[in-house]
Amino acid sequence: MKKKFVLAAAVLAFVLFIGASYFSYGLLSEGASAGVSTAKKPAADFTVRDSGGNSVRLSDLRGKPTVVNFWATWCPPCRSEMPHFQAVYEEMKGEVNFMMIDLVGGGETQDKAEDYLRQRNFSFPVYYDTTGEASGTYGVNAIPTSLFIDASGNITGQTVGAMDLATLKSGINSAR
Repeated sequence: MKKKFVLAAAVLAFVLFIGASYFSYGLLSEGASAGVSTAKKPAADFTVRDSGGNSVRLSDLRGKPTVVNFWATWCPPCRSEMPHFQAVYEEMKGEVNFMMIDLVGGGETQDKAEDYLRQRNFSFPVYYDTTGEASGTYGVNAIPTSLFIDASGNITGQTVGAMDLATLKSGINSAR
């Protein structure tokens, strides 16, 4: 009798787990398109540094859609998506802000990032999160992570992981 009860409880727990997982997956993926999560909420502000050491705030870029990308040179998925960012930057500069944020620390330095960018002729704007403020503001614990922000300062989409060109453009379109 006790074995039947334990078995029944285990089966019930498993069924509840599967049901909760299915329900949670449905909520998390609702509205997602081409790998871009589409929850619209105000973007929290942060400050990073440009290559000259000047402070730049996310809120300074309001007025145009903005792509924020957290990356590092040691990250293969980050490196794989950089050519897509360069192509879209060349196509849309003036219409869309790009805030490519290198996560400085743990062996990553601004000099390493600048050498990497120079060797590959990347010309999109790069900023440096030297204090962890930007990545901490958004709880970035995996890179690459990208945010898509509309001209009013609302997050319209987010991706974690490397994007292909179509996904990048889809995220930008969500911010227009």
